[in-house]
Amino acid sequence: MTARFSFSFLILFLFLTSANAQKGHNLRIKLDNYEHKELVLGFHFGDKQYVKDTVEVGTDGYFTFKADTLLPCGVYLFVLKPDNAFIQILLSEDDQNFSMQTDVKGIVEKMKIKGSDENRIFYEYLGFLNKMRVDADTIKAKLGRTNGNAADSLRLVKESGELDNQVRKYQNDLITKNASTLTAKIIKSSLEPEIPEFEGKDAKEIQLKKYYWYRAHYFDNIDIADPCLLRSPVLHPKVDNYINKVVPQHPDSINLALDQVIEKLKNSQETYKFYLIHYLNTFAKSTIVGMDACYVHLAQRYYCNGGAPWVKEEDLEKICDNARRLEPILIGKIAPNIIVKDRNDKPMALWDVDADYTVLFFWAPDCSHCKKAAPHMVEFAKKFKDRGVKVFAVCTAVVTAKEDSNTPEKVKDTCWKALEEKEFSDFLFLNTYDPYIQSRYKMTYDVQSTPQIFVLDRKHEILMKRIGAEKLNEIMEDVMKFQEERKKSKGDK
Repeated sequence: MTARFSFSFLILFLFLTSANAQKGHNLRIKLDNYEHKELVLGFHFGDKQYVKDTVEVGTDGYFTFKADTLLPCGVYLFVLKPDNAFIQILLSEDDQNFSMQTDVKGIVEKMKIKGSDENRIFYEYLGFLNKMRVDADTIKAKLGRTNGNAADSLRLVKESGELDNQVRKYQNDLITKNASTLTAKIIKSSLEPEIPEFEGKDAKEIQLKKYYWYRAHYFDNIDIADPCLLRSPVLHPKVDNYINKVVPQHPDSINLALDQVIEKLKNSQETYKFYLIHYLNTFAKSTIVGMDACYVHLAQRYYCNGGAPWVKEEDLEKICDNARRLEPILIGKIAPNIIVKDRNDKPMALWDVDADYTVLFFWAPDCSHCKKAAPHMVEFAKKFKDRGVKVFAVCTAVVTAKEDSNTPEKVKDTCWKALEEKEFSDFLFLNTYDPYIQSRYKMTYDVQSTPQIFVLDRKHEILMKRIGAEKLNEIMEDVMKFQEERKKSKGDK
């Protein structure tokens, strides 16, 4: 079986562990109709593939990968030049001394294996699938030529169903007879749990019951803690599909699912480490509003609680500090109060704003993105001014020690000149500034760049954040609609 292989040409040693040094591995393959003198041995690892070794063809015509250490179990790849097609092989801890011979023009059909029951079973299965695929393609082609003949269509659909049954029977028999093999584990992991029939008052209730059953039994056919599966193409798609599609895409639900996955991995150190790193990085980079809550959850529950001993102390402190800064401004939290100054240098507190909704808007006079955002913000303020919405705008220009002439008065002049140019009138905006950052808004609201926008309700709960000014109109309409519907569902007037 051939496929395409795109990998980083880096040898990954970090996760590779030595095994019984006296056994070692000795993998030999002879390739007919392969003109190149080099062959690469690669392997799956999580969501990527990496290079393990490269050898030249021997005088006996075999490419031999040999060392006095065992390779970690999993799915490995003989990568072919020039287009990175590959031949898969399965390595268990007690099956790493064998030879193979095949033709690159018919890899599965012409595969011969000596010394490996694991790979013999695997390639017999691939051969069976190839045969079934030919039969399925034939039925599909015939269906396309039925010209609407109902009897022929029904017969061909029945034949297709019978093919599916043959494949499932083959898979079940293989799993039963060879349960301990990596082949069986990989096949079983691809099988969806069979959802039972449910009774209910209506179709929606039944569908909901099926969904909850499926979610609870999603991992029935795969042991995600099995170290061999970390080096296979089946584990990561399974886990990632659960986190990103099966589970409702709300931070609370995702956090619960992450905990469930990590709990299953607690005794599988390498896989535990991989997924803790993977999902911390995933949510640290996420551009989806609100998903920083998942980053904070992983950081505080695991990293800052001693659950990531491999992280250097200085890196750990950065992760935990970042989580501490983000935690108070997560969606659903009460926005921290800040007290800044208005045009007349009178204190103005965020919590003193009396409005159904407050849009907290951080902007800078010299910010090009703020210049682009300005027309959208003015349009928004005009549209929502009489609908219970106020814009609390904070100019982020500050006094700096580098410039003696940069006084509070100079900062104020800079802010008010810029807001007049941008038409941020006091009629539309609650305009403020804080030349010495006495309110600590930059740290409190993690203002590392501008513009920054937060949408708050009357209780100053954060409803939305980190949104573009060009989308604010649409988002505000959605927020107001959602809040009204929530009030009605609670019986509020």
